[in-house]
Amino acid sequence: MKRLLVILPILCLLLASCSSTLNFFGFGGKEEKQQEPSIVLVDYGIYDANGALTTATNSVPRKLGTTFGMRFKTLKPEGGTSKVKIITASPGIIDPAQNKVVFNNETTVDVVTGKEYNCTFTFEKEWEMASGDWTLTAVAEDGSSIKKTFQVFNPQQ
Repeated sequence: MKRLLVILPILCLLLASCSSTLNFFGFGGKEEKQQEPSIVLVDYGIYDANGALTTATNSVPRKLGTTFGMRFKTLKPEGGTSKVKIITASPGIIDPAQNKVVFNNETTVDVVTGKEYNCTFTFEKEWEMASGDWTLTAVAEDGSSIKKTFQVFNPQQ
C-alpha cells in the first residue's frame, strides 16, 4: 500500500506531461474557433397570405392555400449583396406540364445583407400537395446553409 501511495503521484505527473506534449505537437483536443455563419434562420412554420408567421411548427396540413417554410437573412458581406441558392426537396410531385415526378427544385436569388427573405412553398394546385417530408434549404455563397424539414400530413376531415 505504501508503494502505491508513492507511485500514484508519479503516474499522475507522467500522464499530465503526456497530455501537454500531445497538445504541443497538435494532437490534443484543440478547440477550433467557430466561424460566424453568413446565413441565419429567423423563423419557420406556417405563414398567412401576407407573409406573417401564424404557427411555428414542422407539421403542415395538406391543404390548398397553405404556405409553409422559413425566413432567413444573411449577415455577410456587411452592407452588400450576395446570392443564395434555394432548394426545395419534396417527397415527389407529378408535374403535369413535364409529365414526370419532380423531387427537387433549385433557384438562386440575390439578397441584401441584413434583410429578411422568405423561403416558402404554397400549395396552389392539387397535384402539388404531396404528403411526407419536405426540406427547404438556403445556401449562402460561402457554403454555409440553413435547412428545415416539414412533415406534410393529411388532416382529418
